[in-house]
Amino acid sequence: MSVLSKSLILFSFLLFLQSVEAKSFERRQRVIHIESDIDWNATWYNTKDGKKVSLDRVIKSLSSSKTGKLILEKASLKARSVGSTLREVIDVGNSSLTDTTLIRKFSPDNPADIHYQTKSKVYLNKGLSFKDAVLDLAHELTHYSYRDPFNPYVSKFTVDQFVSSVIEGRGGEVDAYLIECRVLKELKPRSFSSSSNCKNVIDPITGKFSKQLGIEKFYDVGQYFGDFDEILNKYGWDKTRFPKLGKGEALYISSAYGLPYPVAALSEFTTIMGKACENDYNRLAMMRDGLSTNSRFPASVAHGKFKNLYASYKTRCSQFRP
Repeated sequence: MSVLSKSLILFSFLLFLQSVEAKSFERRQRVIHIESDIDWNATWYNTKDGKKVSLDRVIKSLSSSKTGKLILEKASLKARSVGSTLREVIDVGNSSLTDTTLIRKFSPDNPADIHYQTKSKVYLNKGLSFKDAVLDLAHELTHYSYRDPFNPYVSKFTVDQFVSSVIEGRGGEVDAYLIECRVLKELKPRSFSSSSNCKNVIDPITGKFSKQLGIEKFYDVGQYFGDFDEILNKYGWDKTRFPKLGKGEALYISSAYGLPYPVAALSEFTTIMGKACENDYNRLAMMRDGLSTNSRFPASVAHGKFKNLYASYKTRCSQFRP
């Protein structure tokens, strides 16, 4: 596993949300030797065999781990709950990530009546070695199976809630990292012992994995403490909202921003809210323009819906107004 924390959140008009993903021990130092006919150091994706065969090999190898088998079963249940199969959820990509799309649906004639829909897809980096692909898949399926989608269009979506949810929330970066470490330990204990970053999340007293230690490591920003302050000052956020922020060495770096994860998460949050507030601004304009022409609702109802949305917009978008 690498020290890179991969967090990609892409937005269009429909607002694409994509998980911030973190890897925490150096891939170049990680070696897994398993007695099999698989070359764990070779690239997992074989163009000759094709996508299906290549993915099936990775899934089968992950299932040989007790933890891997459990996460595969959980992901299968999640996929079935939305009418898909596990294999339909997993695909090949240029990077490993869990892409969750939040779609807003509303009619121009009734922009106050809005519905939300989420769809998730797991992509596995086709350039990885076989061993890294197995570990990346465990990581991404943890996000897919356990993380609750977040919605920036609701009033309680705050910057500190965002940072907390993606780092320490259920199915967040720490959880996914711990799953990777467990899979590595189960597949090859000797290789696990040589992974110093996995050791950093083992309680020295109990000898067990510690989520609390993982949280502490993920919040360390090291020499980038000033960058964190700069973003807070720009948007008028109080640092006391982030009591877990640490000045220790930053072991978790976002590949999207090249910054420690808390700093990168703040930047991602501004992107999310900027787009969400722009969308709501446009929706308010549509509602305002239709107040005098829309005959589907009594004037009092239409004005009431406009006022409710405007109040929500003011609460969430004071720093992000177009």
